[in-house]
Amino acid sequence: MALRRRWPPRFAVGFDQLAALLVVNLAVWALLDRLHAEPHAGFAPDGLFGWACYLLLAHLACALVARVESRAAPTRALIVTVLAVAPFVLTLLWLAGDVPWLAARPVLATVLALAYLAVLAVRVVGAAFGPVRAAPAVLAVALVLASPWALAWLDLDTRLWVPPEAEEAQADDDPAAAEALLYDQPARIAAVVGRVTPSQPGAPRAYFVGFAGDSDPEVFSREAQFARQAFAARFGSADRSVLLINDAGDRDSWPLASLSGLGQALTLLARRMDPEQDVLVLFLTSHGSEDGLEVRNGTLPLAQLEPEDLRQALDESGIRWRVVVISACYAGVFIDALKSETTAIVTASDATHSSFGCQEGSDLTWFGEAFLREALPASDSLEEAFGKAAKLIAQREASEHEAHSNPQLYVGELMRHKLRELESSHPAAAGVSPVIVAR
Repeated sequence: MALRRRWPPRFAVGFDQLAALLVVNLAVWALLDRLHAEPHAGFAPDGLFGWACYLLLAHLACALVARVESRAAPTRALIVTVLAVAPFVLTLLWLAGDVPWLAARPVLATVLALAYLAVLAVRVVGAAFGPVRAAPAVLAVALVLASPWALAWLDLDTRLWVPPEAEEAQADDDPAAAEALLYDQPARIAAVVGRVTPSQPGAPRAYFVGFAGDSDPEVFSREAQFARQAFAARFGSADRSVLLINDAGDRDSWPLASLSGLGQALTLLARRMDPEQDVLVLFLTSHGSEDGLEVRNGTLPLAQLEPEDLRQALDESGIRWRVVVISACYAGVFIDALKSETTAIVTASDATHSSFGCQEGSDLTWFGEAFLREALPASDSLEEAFGKAAKLIAQREASEHEAHSNPQLYVGELMRHKLRELESSHPAAAGVSPVIVAR
């Protein structure tokens, strides 16, 4: 680990050492991957292909550095040195990725990791070839600095432990199973809505519907569940909430998120609430496009959610007071179709830009982090929360050198007064932060 130069006769670089180190590196990778995988994940040998491809690229990089060192420089000496230090480096970087402070600052974490690897690359060259020469050291550092872009471009799957999707595969591959799953949805939605607490006379109450449209990645499922907690803390809607979620590994916990399912849920929920007095909070999260929201769960035949579809579902439900929050790229395309004097609309982006943070492994999108986690619990009104969130998002996008998503807010004049009435009836809820959903 110290990379001290050993006396040459004792520096073994034979095939046996090379093979042993390959096995050790693979074992460490498999162990770390297993520790971070879901409990029910199974071994997936397909990940060995990605692992082998990256190994070949590392071999090529070592050959280039050795050639610059000298024509007679032993490439195997550098490969053995790299493989000897790799398990320690891999463990350190993997564990560092679990540190919350670093996870919240991805740019800083990347810079620190590259700086550490650049210094280590020079030490590795010295350990393999003796006194460090400028040319191979510079090349080694350049290859290290270029590695994030190469890995992102290749984007090979090296996971060795993958959650089973037996139920999804069965439903997708078997038309009868898919038909039974879809046929069962109305009854499941009715059962979920039937557990919602009915409206009571007095002050207006909030009713929440969460819609996670895309089953992959799972950040959409987590964000819809977190939104339920955030609005429950804000408006006391915990026992007046419904979730429709597409989840790649779980089709049992919630009804599926679909256009027809959303329409049915809204219609049934309107019977549990006072549609002329109570307020619906509808939170939708998914991939988005200029046509609307993506709705996907494996290969099930699900229609996409377009702005006019959503407006029709809301109108047919008879629910008058609506707060619609859409966390997706191009979410602004919904504003014109949905706006009315009794509607408030919050979107993660305008109609021509992407939003960010929906990659695999994220707890929430950038919009979800800013609006749901940071701004909403610390604000006195929806409009104040939006203003805070928009500033946080703009700052993060600037630091990450991303095009601004331009979150949008529309509040109808009648809805502005209704929100003041709703917020004044739940003053104690402000300042309560929900806990992130762990899956």
